[in-house]
Amino acid sequence: MHFASLGSGSQGNGTLVRSDDTLLLVDCGFPRKETEIRMERLDVEPHDLDATLVTHEHGDHCAGVASLSKAYDLPVYLSHG
Repeated sequence: MHFASLGSGSQGNGTLVRSDDTLLLVDCGFPRKETEIRMERLDVEPHDLDATLVTHEHGDHCAGVASLSKAYDLPVYLSHG
């Protein structure tokens, strides 16, 4: 299993988690364009994602979720908030 942080702080949070054949984005607190830029720095394409997992509904954890999900037809997993 591999982990890579896109960033962590009050301005946004996001972590990539990769196992053998699955790539998850845990939280997406950055705007979609910023998320794409940060992923590109790690040589990861958004269309490689299998899903996004949102840990909780604070803006710094979910600000870009809807836009990224819509743009790349990604499922989103989260609790009922």
